[in-house]
Amino acid sequence: MEKIKLDRYQKKVIKNKSKNLLVIAGAGCGKTLTIIYKIKYLIKKHIMPEEILCITFTKSAAAELQNKLKKENIYIKVKTFHSLGYEIIKRNQQVKLIDNQTLEKIIINKLKKFQNLYQIINVKFTEIGKGSIPIIKNNILINSKYFPQIIDIIKTFINLFKSNNYNLFHFNKFHQINKKENFIKIRKRHKLFLNLVKQIYQEYQTYLKETNQIDFHDMINKATEIIKEDGIYPYKYIIIDEYQDTSLNKCELIKEIQLKTNAKLIAVGDDWQSIYQFTGSNLEIFLNFKKYFPKAKIIKLKQTYRNNQELLKVAKKFIMQNKNQINKKLFSKKHETYPIHIYYYQNSIKEIWSKIPKNNKTIILGRNQKDLNKVPKLNNMKYMTIHKSKGLEAEKVIIINLENAITGFPNKIKNNEYLQYLTQTKTNYEEERRLFYVALTRTKTNNILLVNKNNPSVFITEILKQSKKYIKIIDNNVKNLYNKKRVKK
Repeated sequence: MEKIKLDRYQKKVIKNKSKNLLVIAGAGCGKTLTIIYKIKYLIKKHIMPEEILCITFTKSAAAELQNKLKKENIYIKVKTFHSLGYEIIKRNQQVKLIDNQTLEKIIINKLKKFQNLYQIINVKFTEIGKGSIPIIKNNILINSKYFPQIIDIIKTFINLFKSNNYNLFHFNKFHQINKKENFIKIRKRHKLFLNLVKQIYQEYQTYLKETNQIDFHDMINKATEIIKEDGIYPYKYIIIDEYQDTSLNKCELIKEIQLKTNAKLIAVGDDWQSIYQFTGSNLEIFLNFKKYFPKAKIIKLKQTYRNNQELLKVAKKFIMQNKNQINKKLFSKKHETYPIHIYYYQNSIKEIWSKIPKNNKTIILGRNQKDLNKVPKLNNMKYMTIHKSKGLEAEKVIIINLENAITGFPNKIKNNEYLQYLTQTKTNYEEERRLFYVALTRTKTNNILLVNKNNPSVFITEILKQSKKYIKIIDNNVKNLYNKKRVKK
């Protein structure tokens, strides 16, 4: 790594000696660099590499950080939460990791025998008449599109349940919540669902125990139990990257490690980029860091080296429409008159594809993997979903699927009613808004947004109202139309 001059915010982090430190790092503010130099600083202060527990969330991120540390002649095994948990469990017992299909098989088997399937799926049976008996309704549902959907809902429910490290007692809490429901039909349906899922959960847990297997959630939950009983290697520092993606059970694991070792904690992340609620991440843990780790110090990295100042203004106005986000005053020494270019099309992006400036340093971002089908030709460019692009950057970014549709951006598919017991309430597309923020901040220069002229995303309408002077519109007719509307108002 070449000689790099750190800014004053990064230096604050490196020299800070707090027991608990939260580093809020805006997009492109050099958080990875800060982590590397923090570790270098600790080693210079005679902390041994094996006394530093460094954790991130994905295998690829762990490998990347580990390689960057090697270039600095620092040899630390960067772990994921799951690899750490598995390592702790294997020291104490021999276990196998269960396959992804077992839970689904248990669910399917249970659903096929469940007499009230037609009630929990809750669809209208107008096509088979009023006199149809439940067993006929159930058989129809088992062979319908609704059957895979209810399987996915139950899988998601159990995975979120375990990511919160909940136990059977929590089903009693869920029933208490359900009793407050005013509509008797909904109350009855939810009661049936909760009782069914409880049975499936118990059967799944029994199977895991009898076959001496664990799943990804057990890697965290069982590791926490082992540390409570037996302790852990005496780490002096715990450094966690992407802390905004932490789930409750991962937070409990860290608290238990710190309790046993008295290690200092440095958590690094950005609440504006929290986009994994569907996997169990809980933004409240980040927003209320001092509640979980008392007397904590908070330092914000404010200078971004990726985005220009004008894009920062657009992105901040947009993301701060969310009620629960930490205010940050990010700044950049880079400037761009129009950080956003909007290209309008009538029916398909094929109409304008040849007019869009692009090269092999351009990435195309979509809301869903299926959005790739909308791209006429990739050439040397890379397509990825916005979730996959997290942590990456490119010279130029093209964002597609900016339509006002169910599977557009923002995605309008609502959480299933049964998941309300486990997920945070979302209003005003909160997580979708953070996802769009992530998309906007991948670029080193400007973003090209491809928008359906007749059916634009609500996010496009919003940024035009908020930040029009930073947006270049490539369709003159649409621009004039928009301006006329503004004048009339």
